[in-house]
Amino acid sequence: MNIHIALTGEPFFSIFGINFTNTFILAILCALLIIGAFLFAMRKREIVPGKMQNFFEWILETVFDLFDGMTGDRKKTEEIFPLAATLFIFILVNNLIEVIPGLGIFKFLRSPSSDMHFTLALAIFSMVFIHVCAIQKLGGFHYLKKYIKFESPIMFFVGALEAMGEITRTMSLGVRLFGNLFAGEILLTVISFLIPYIVPLPFLGLEIFVGFIQALVFSSLITVFYVTTTAAEEH
Repeated sequence: MNIHIALTGEPFFSIFGINFTNTFILAILCALLIIGAFLFAMRKREIVPGKMQNFFEWILETVFDLFDGMTGDRKKTEEIFPLAATLFIFILVNNLIEVIPGLGIFKFLRSPSSDMHFTLALAIFSMVFIHVCAIQKLGGFHYLKKYIKFESPIMFFVGALEAMGEITRTMSLGVRLFGNLFAGEILLTVISFLIPYIVPLPFLGLEIFVGFIQALVFSSLITVFYVTTTAAEEH
């Protein structure tokens, strides 16, 4: 049996010349699973919640309190929470796919988070969202003042560095998530292939922990970036 490792997802089928990769398909399935689970749990919201409603509300409240502690501003938490919470839950579920037995051996089983296209897409979308919100809150003129400065050649250079920093920040977000999950996928694939029974169990536990931490880190950084970016010119 061969072990095939690739940096991006592989085409699983195509429609009208458009390739649908294994990671893209699983990411869509994860999104539908999450949406379906929340809709089912919240279909009959009651003042005294049942076990399922209580569990999902507990998840949202816990995540909200976590991000609220980071922002230190309830208003900003409410603004960024829908994106940050969605990213956390979505990335976590995609990360946990990595521990499915047979991952990396069967073509269809590939964690979306181990696909560089997937992680970079999340990073780009999130950062664009943050900058659009900054423009709406601060106004286009005040927002651009951070990056376009004509006071002196030095300040112009500083503004250019700020703009380049936003690009590198976006790249680092995607690459960090990809690197950790891709390395874990390789480790699990090799260990499961060489010693397929008891030995991989500790590594599975480690990858579950890493998957949780990486989802938390990504969503937390987005929260912090939102606060700093939208507050850049408020003073």
